[in-house]
Amino acid sequence: MFFDLYSDELKETLNMISREDIVKLETMLDEARKNGRHVFVLGNGGSAAAASHWVCDFGKGINVDHSVRMKIFAPSDHSSIFTAYGNDNAYDQTMVEQLKNFLEPEDLVISLSVSGSSGNLVEAHKYAQEKGAKTICIVGDYNGKLIGLSDFPIVIRSKNYGVVEDIHIILEHAISQDIKREILSARQ
Repeated sequence: MFFDLYSDELKETLNMISREDIVKLETMLDEARKNGRHVFVLGNGGSAAAASHWVCDFGKGINVDHSVRMKIFAPSDHSSIFTAYGNDNAYDQTMVEQLKNFLEPEDLVISLSVSGSSGNLVEAHKYAQEKGAKTICIVGDYNGKLIGLSDFPIVIRSKNYGVVEDIHIILEHAISQDIKREILSARQ
């Protein structure tokens, strides 16, 4: 049955992810939260939906009482300005032009991508590095351009778009829930 094959592939791919990379990603996100840095999560298509999901879980889900909140945004959520830049400038400018309004040194720019070579994400990473922001990518195993443009690349060892996109969500669920757990335990 295909479901079993898919599930097996997902499990095998999850097992190949470096646990040290997961800890580093969580540390970078939590430090950004604690230090009031902006976190921008970028993606196209299914990865744009995942970026929105990251914003929901880190922007709302981790909050406890008066905890320090994460300043997290997904530029693809802003359809008016996103499509205006796509129409009036070029599609590869849809993310970078929005970053120009908000990005500050030491902020985090995280790109979620299967190919790792989407033009609008590549341009955003170039700009972020010029401005002294930290860049992270979580990409499929296609040797994409984002890998070389990221301070911290995580390559998911799969070319299956579904598996890569599932892992985008699994990572954020595990990390956001752990950050919330840490916040709660610090209050006790």
